[in-house]
Amino acid sequence: MKATPSPILVCAGILMATAVLALADTVTLKSGEVIKGKVVSETDTEVVMDVMISAGITDSKTIAKADVQTVSKTSTDEIAYQAIRGTQPGPNSLQPAGYATSIKTLENFLTSFPQSAHAKDVQATLDAFKAEQARVKAGDDKWANRWYTAAEVEKNKYHLGAQRELSVMKEQASRRDFIGALNTFTGIEKSYPNSSAYPEAAELALNMVAMATADLDRLKSAVTAQDAAFQKGLGFVMEPEKSQMITARKAQKDAAEAAMAAAEKSGVTWKPFLPLASKSFDTLKSTISSEGPKISAIPVADMRKSVAAVNEAAEDMNARNFASADAKLKEAKALWAKNERITALTAEIAAAKAKPVAKGTTTTTTAPDGTVVTTVEGAATPKPTPTPKPKNWFGF
Repeated sequence: MKATPSPILVCAGILMATAVLALADTVTLKSGEVIKGKVVSETDTEVVMDVMISAGITDSKTIAKADVQTVSKTSTDEIAYQAIRGTQPGPNSLQPAGYATSIKTLENFLTSFPQSAHAKDVQATLDAFKAEQARVKAGDDKWANRWYTAAEVEKNKYHLGAQRELSVMKEQASRRDFIGALNTFTGIEKSYPNSSAYPEAAELALNMVAMATADLDRLKSAVTAQDAAFQKGLGFVMEPEKSQMITARKAQKDAAEAAMAAAEKSGVTWKPFLPLASKSFDTLKSTISSEGPKISAIPVADMRKSVAAVNEAAEDMNARNFASADAKLKEAKALWAKNERITALTAEIAAAKAKPVAKGTTTTTTAPDGTVVTTVEGAATPKPTPTPKPKNWFGF
């Protein structure tokens, strides 16, 4: 079977081609018309250009040199720069080896175009990648643009692991890979069921179930129509092409059946939808019926409120408003007792309460009537300003 490029790689290729042509070598005609594209060749009699018609689609255009006023070509280094300008450190760190490709690409540009006007910017980006790579090798980790030291990574590995899995799930959902997203959710549910990422993952999983339900009947109808078209088409094909088509179709079905058997053997909850596999449709339909109600029953709203209450409790702790922090934690526990941040924050609040208060520290307390009182620890009690005595008519 011929390998099919990933949709992501295809899109990336289209975008890169679009970016290069958008640089636009420019041919100005004597009539005043300006044509932008990529000059493929230029002779004494003609100029041949690739001109963008639409995203990913170009057409070759030949222009008589007698009609040309000027030809302006984009420099080689500018074309190379446009291909790498999007290479930037992301909000999350990579594995140490994951930085190698980007670093090599940037180094190649600087080696090839040391005098480029973009060399300074590329060098700065290269330095940023190398600095991140060094931190990751030392055990640090970046998540959502925040760096965690090796000690913090160990302390927050449950939270960070859940967030990474949620990120994978979101990416799968953005590609309408509902099977992949739902299997990732199953993993989150197994490994990180008490994380703050879990309610968001559950809500996304519910959306994926709805998407799968809506798409399934449509996809089955499309497969049925394709099968009918294939059978009808065989009637118009002569041998040996007819036998070749039948053999190829059988090979595709055999491959789909083998993939389905492998999925069943692996034990994944959500089996792939393989149109040519006989059991695929019924298996997925059955999984939706059994797993969908379970996901619907997850109390996402209460879990989200619990996460919010814990975040508010943390803010109160930082303001040393311990009474409010304790109340928020109690509220969070009532909403979702297994929220893993509750235990951790309870310990942090206890430590904060026991820690000696430095002179000048601002403390906030909440009175029974709800009044918030802010005081500065260790500050001297201000002396009242004496009321001046009235002067007599003598002036003293």
